[in-house]
Amino acid sequence: MTGFWSKRQVRTRLGFRTDAELARFFGISRSAVSQWPRDLPIPALRQYILHQCYPALFPAAEASERNSG
Repeated sequence: MTGFWSKRQVRTRLGFRTDAELARFFGISRSAVSQWPRDLPIPALRQYILHQCYPALFPAAEASERNSG
């Protein structure tokens, strides 16, 4: 895992089955989440929120890059 998560990866790790659940988690509209491509990284702000809420599940990208180099 590089530290950049797709919508599919986030939903799987959080145990969500729908975009509506993901939207509720972030406090945004379902239509906003539905616009995110399924297999491309989610917006950076949302990745930051995930890292703050679940650092073990979603480690910081910078930490991953430092450990690999």
